Amino acid sequence: MRTRFPLAAAGLAVLLAATASASASGPAAGSADQALPSGFETRPVLRTSETRDGEPFAFPRTDRPEITSVIGTIAPGGRTPRHQHPVPVYVYILEGQVELVTDGGEPRRYRSGEAYIESLNRNHQLFNKGNAAARLLVVFVGEKGKPTTVAAK
Repeated sequence: MRTRFPLAAAGLAVLLAATASASASGPAAGSADQALPSGFETRPVLRTSETRDGEPFAFPRTDRPEITSVIGTIAPGGRTPRHQHPVPVYVYILEGQVELVTDGGEPRRYRSGEAYIESLNRNHQLFNKGNAAARLLVVFVGEKGKPTTVAAK
């Protein structure tokens, strides 16, 4: 029997924990339900069941799960093309600051150390309005052979 998507969800959890531990600053939050070794500290970054626009999201149901992570850099004054995602996408700001504009939503700014879940199937665009490059960790939770990003029409 093949393991279904929970294996991919577990992989995402490991990535999120690694992101949180990379900037550890205190004892493990909620350590009563965590099996963390002594000396391992975490700082919660994001725990949510909703996108940044307050919409619920679900993991794809598939026998071919795939997690893709990238580090993106947006130059000062730069931007991404308008696009959308058919799968859940976790974004963590490593350096700098960005402004996210989603169709029908208010612009929101995110700074280094902050994270959010992209809205599914809604066009959006990310801008760097700062004076320094913005670096982002972007984790796509999708299905092997299927797109994680679709250009806006």
